[in-house]
Amino acid sequence: MPEPTSETPSPQETAGEHPTGDHPLEVAARAGMGPLSAMSKKVWHGEATPCVSCGQLVRRNSAQCDSCGQDLTDEMIARMRKHAGSWYVLEHLRPFPGVTLDRILLQVRRGLITPTSIVRGPSTDYQWRFAVETPGLCCLFGRCWNCFNGVKENESYCPACLSHLGFEKPVQSTASVETVPSQNAQAPANPSAPPAPSPTEAPIEVKGSSSPHLDALATAAQQAQQAQRSTIDEPARLGPIRAGWVAAAIVVFVLASLVWYTTIRGDAASSPSQTKPSFSQ
Repeated sequence: MPEPTSETPSPQETAGEHPTGDHPLEVAARAGMGPLSAMSKKVWHGEATPCVSCGQLVRRNSAQCDSCGQDLTDEMIARMRKHAGSWYVLEHLRPFPGVTLDRILLQVRRGLITPTSIVRGPSTDYQWRFAVETPGLCCLFGRCWNCFNGVKENESYCPACLSHLGFEKPVQSTASVETVPSQNAQAPANPSAPPAPSPTEAPIEVKGSSSPHLDALATAAQQAQQAQRSTIDEPARLGPIRAGWVAAAIVVFVLASLVWYTTIRGDAASSPSQTKPSFSQ
């Protein structure tokens, strides 16, 4: 192993903010054996270039990557550039470079990307996830990315956990919260002020409002209060008939039935018994 040069930081220099790593690649990089080091350039004679699919070093005139088997011809590279985008698919044999969302959707519908395929893109914050756990793609597999409940392809929110199922995250505007003062803020306590009336008894001031929207809101609130008072004062009804009359009718019917039944039983008990006819010899 060559001795560290003046350009290579010593372990004592890197032990401050960035601790020394023990991974073989980190050890080799600190020893000057990285891909762009003088030793590597001497081995490859300056002909090394990253594979467009997996990123491993290959010779510039190679037609195929030795690591992932990707076709590196000019025609294949031109096709990759045509479909280049911000979505990535990690495969065991041939990792996909960045492709467009339309290409991803086409691969899903063809069955080339399955629920367990590993992808990343804008909806995953460019972190690797399973395709079924990716917002936007999960609908194509009929599952919610959060709770795995069954969903339809055209649904925007999961009916079980209310998670957003689209590719773009819902934007929540905070302008109204910042510009409009809070109406729930409590005023400082004043012992000399009279107590405030209850909400059901306090009249709502409609005149003198600062905007027509507030006037309409106050009018609607006043009408709702009046409707609530009329609903409370009105007796309960069963359709067009009051519930009290229905209850009284039921009681009268029960009493009449009891009187009729008692009368019939009394008549049956007071009637003389029939005598059996006698036969003379």
